[in-house]
Amino acid sequence: MRGDMAEPRLSPGGERHILVVDDDPDFADALANLLQLENYRVAVAYTAAEALATQAKEATQVALVDIRLGRSNGVELVRELHRLDPALIAVMMTAYASVDTAIEALQAGAYDYLCKPFYTQDLTATLARCFERLELQTERMKAEERLRQAQRIEAIGQLAGGVAHDFNNLLAVILGNLRLIEDEVGPRPALRELVEDAINATRSGVELTSRLLAFGRAPPLNPESSDLGELVRSVSRLLDRTLGQEIAISLALAADLRRVRVDRVQFEASLINLAINARDAMASGGKLSIEARNAIVPPGSPDNDLSLVPGEYVALCVIDTGRGMTPAVLERAIEPFFTTKPPAQGSGLGLSMVHSFAGQSGGALTMASTPGRGTRVTLHLPVADAALMDGARGEEGSAAPAAGGERVLLVEDQPKVRLVLKRQLLRLGYEVIEAEDAEAALTRLREGGMWTCC
Repeated sequence: MRGDMAEPRLSPGGERHILVVDDDPDFADALANLLQLENYRVAVAYTAAEALATQAKEATQVALVDIRLGRSNGVELVRELHRLDPALIAVMMTAYASVDTAIEALQAGAYDYLCKPFYTQDLTATLARCFERLELQTERMKAEERLRQAQRIEAIGQLAGGVAHDFNNLLAVILGNLRLIEDEVGPRPALRELVEDAINATRSGVELTSRLLAFGRAPPLNPESSDLGELVRSVSRLLDRTLGQEIAISLALAADLRRVRVDRVQFEASLINLAINARDAMASGGKLSIEARNAIVPPGSPDNDLSLVPGEYVALCVIDTGRGMTPAVLERAIEPFFTTKPPAQGSGLGLSMVHSFAGQSGGALTMASTPGRGTRVTLHLPVADAALMDGARGEEGSAAPAAGGERVLLVEDQPKVRLVLKRQLLRLGYEVIEAEDAEAALTRLREGGMWTCC
């Protein structure tokens, strides 16, 4: 008979730690020796006071408690042990087995009880159930923590996306008007330089809000069948100039790499993000290795801890020789806005964006790092099957329809943004018809004529 248990606690490395509490020293010591032969770590207490002191000091996982402890009561001791450590699993030992005894033990919070004298196999079977319960409860807690983290990230993403959307509208007005001013400046270098500085600063703001929107709104990707090796080599040429001479870049791409189905733009942005993070971790220079190989995740694979659908993938690894991360930093590395960089050097969105891209693409991101020995980031990306590859080639080979007409229907709900866009379109020579929402746009369309919508 077993009762409920509080939150579990497993020792690092899976060590099994037991507290034996019995006022008979011969029995307690004999039981401890037996358990040690079964590879348990054992602490022994002969009184209730010793048991409480031992638990406070050593935090054992399972307690075997005699129901009669001289002048003390084993049931009451179980209550005290649970008050001290709610995660403890208690098993009562009694020579007076009865229904009342069992009920009393379970009410006190005991998980099970053993009747003296008991066989070794009964003892080990009971303890196996105790530690199995601990493992199951630990996995449940990890799953709940992952769910809480996902919900927290989703809430932050929604907030970030909303703020970024509104801020982006303001930047659109600023940038649009700056462009119009730039056209009016003429041959005045000093004034043109001021305008260009303002435009560059606005572009930085646009880039930041784009990252926020990408993280918060998870925009739909435009995946296509792609040669991963070609994409990596193309980005590496850019990285040669971006990372500087202090960083040596090496590529190790398998010759038989399968094609992957990814959004090329988002993939390139993700790889650049990972490379820049690696550069920042190698302040005194170092080596950046980019490796790629085919990988298969079979059904029921015990090593599949990435929540990947069984199938074929290409594993892309970005490895640096930088300062690495502590376990505490590594655990939070993909959290949005978390960064160890100075305020002016990082937004804390880079890795969260790469993580989001991997998930949206049907893959996964994993990280491994050792302080002082560098970091390895691995992206698993799904292989493009033949049907998808043929479809992608068909899309790439089709020509975009030619636009016609010079009247433009402009649909924008923000008046200031709409005004800036209208000014730009008018300057380009278009006739502009405005609509503030979808209903108004449909009304304009029903009025007839040839339109280009934007």
